[in-house]
Amino acid sequence: MNETLSPANRIDGNRDIAICSELASFMPCRFSPAPMPISEETIRRFRILGRLLMQFYMAQNKLYLESLDGKAPEWVAKYVDNGKPEEIVRLGRAKAFRGALPPIIRPDVLISNGRFAICELDSVPGGFGLTARLAECYQRAGHKIVGDIPINEGFLKAVRSTKLGPATSVVIVVSDESHDYRDEMIWLADRLRGEGHSVHVAHPRDLSYTEDGASFMVDTRRVSADIVYRFMELFDHQQISKWELLTFLARGKRLKLTPPPKPHLEEKLWFALLHHPALEAHWRNHLGDDTYAGLCEVIPQTWIMDPAPLPPYATIPGLEIDRAPVQSWSELHSLSQKQRQFVIKPSGFSPDAWGSRGVIVGHDVSREVWQSKINEALTSFPAPTSILQRYAAPDRIELSASKSPGCIEVIEGRARITPYYFAIDGEAVLSNILVTHCSLEKKKIHGMSDAVMTVCGM
Repeated sequence: MNETLSPANRIDGNRDIAICSELASFMPCRFSPAPMPISEETIRRFRILGRLLMQFYMAQNKLYLESLDGKAPEWVAKYVDNGKPEEIVRLGRAKAFRGALPPIIRPDVLISNGRFAICELDSVPGGFGLTARLAECYQRAGHKIVGDIPINEGFLKAVRSTKLGPATSVVIVVSDESHDYRDEMIWLADRLRGEGHSVHVAHPRDLSYTEDGASFMVDTRRVSADIVYRFMELFDHQQISKWELLTFLARGKRLKLTPPPKPHLEEKLWFALLHHPALEAHWRNHLGDDTYAGLCEVIPQTWIMDPAPLPPYATIPGLEIDRAPVQSWSELHSLSQKQRQFVIKPSGFSPDAWGSRGVIVGHDVSREVWQSKINEALTSFPAPTSILQRYAAPDRIELSASKSPGCIEVIEGRARITPYYFAIDGEAVLSNILVTHCSLEKKKIHGMSDAVMTVCGM
């Protein structure tokens, strides 16, 4: 045990049984009767992490644009744009979105040997409605929850960042592909309307545009839309009703579309580009030395699985097996289980690029599956592009868990910690932190039915 993660959250008889009764009414998996406590020092580190990631997004956008303009290596933009339809690439480069960044930043953080290790970075995240509901439930019971701003307030301020005012209408548009998150978005919108704000949830097919502006049919009435929060994945654009109308209106600034439809900001391969030695000067220029060093410390080494052959005198930058540099992906085929401390996953723009889809942990599969996944990643390049990432083993943590009121047990497992940050006035403001806890034998930590979910407390 380390000081970053505290021992099992303490339970308090009648109070926590009452909490469990409420949680059982809406949680899709197991839950904890109390938040997971973290130290003040860990909270401070999470605040610093938000600032680092905000700067990282800004630097990604600048480096991509510089690559297009010939001021940075052209292969940066080529890698980021690989495997995407031309119309999606053009959309992301549109003038209307040039400086726009995601309003919500959510990293997936593992605590490994007491250190932060970011395995994912999501700019169109799910779960923030569920996290807000969890936090509200625990707070009503008297628990102190980590967060410098409530999710309800943070969401509204972030999406309205350039268009403030209570009359501004926000519509959260949820596609069929993202349907699993619709209920939590409805809960969040209901809460915000209860506070006097115009926030609704709609389907993309219900968009209309007239001389009065953009609007959506919600239940039986039409609601104006000044801002559309995009709960839709770009890879799914061909299946999204009214997608062309929505993006036409956004390009013409007839409504604000956020997160901006910029596929170049939704790729995990930026982790590999951060660690590429040929780009170090560019990163230091945009980030500064301290921020660059901080990001390199929390983002594991990552590589783009490009099948292009290397000349005999070249190596894959930074990739070593038992201190020997690697010159070809084929060298990974023969790795022992102990040596396969790597993860392979799609970089982005694929239905397999979110959640645990498409992810394999090398030492958790047979050699045959490992070899097959390497071959699949190389032959499918660039659509999708896959990445190889060093595996960071999460520290063990005990958590109190319940599946039903009155039945509470302490489980030892590993946790994925996902803080939500809201981009407000150029700062990443820390909100609530979701915890997903899985049993020790699980190498991939996600919201499976037997996972335990809670939030971080103090």
